[in-house]
Amino acid sequence: MAISDKTRKILWVRSGNRCAICRQKLVLDKSEQDKESIVGDECHIISGRANGPRYDSNYDLKLIDLFDNLLILCKTHHKMIDDQTETYTTDVLYLIKKNHEEWVETKLSHEETIKPARIKRIKENIPQKLPRINNGKELMEMAKNVDSFYQDFPSDLSTDEVELVGGFIQEVIDEADLTIGEPLEFVRVTKRVNDMLQELEENGFYVFADTEKQILEGGIIDSPICFRILHLTALRQNDSRIVDITRVDNAKTQVFRTIGDQGEDKLMEVEKN
Repeated sequence: MAISDKTRKILWVRSGNRCAICRQKLVLDKSEQDKESIVGDECHIISGRANGPRYDSNYDLKLIDLFDNLLILCKTHHKMIDDQTETYTTDVLYLIKKNHEEWVETKLSHEETIKPARIKRIKENIPQKLPRINNGKELMEMAKNVDSFYQDFPSDLSTDEVELVGGFIQEVIDEADLTIGEPLEFVRVTKRVNDMLQELEENGFYVFADTEKQILEGGIIDSPICFRILHLTALRQNDSRIVDITRVDNAKTQVFRTIGDQGEDKLMEVEKN
């Protein structure tokens, strides 16, 4: 599961584009040469990973990516709360979240009418071709630079396939943030993901991925925020939508066509062995 667009809008609007601890702005204005910069993170209070910060085996995993388990922090304080879990317990973070959202609401109660927040998808940014992922490093280099995920997989997975495909997707999503700035951990994760990719292929699956840029605008945000989304798809190698085509860029490829979000056609491209 990943943070939904609706949850993301509510989270950023109720946070006021401010870190819940230091209250610094989390979206920096663009310069003459560059676009805006996001210096904030969507942080989990209770981790969904067994060895993650404040993990609770009794906490329903279906609730991990919902609003009540999330808060917005600057990158410094995100790192701090995940390193200092004895100080920043679950109860402390719930209180920080509650107090910050009440502070934002008080500030906004004296402001003019605010435009509704919305996430805007730009047609040109929606991937039309998702390349096949061949190794763990390639995928994790993409994953560590995104803000959220769209995931897709066959609807008729067997019990064993659920564990195989679901475990792979969960690994990528869980590890994406934790590898930033941690070279050794990044190498370890890419090795695990690479092994899982090989296991998927041995069991008849291919993995495809590409990124999309979306825009969050309105609400109390000073300027639009650019979010990077990773489209992550696992498909059976014998999927009926896969067809042979002739050469593309001097290499024989296979392509399958499916209907993506918002009804756009997507071409998922995979290099043929």
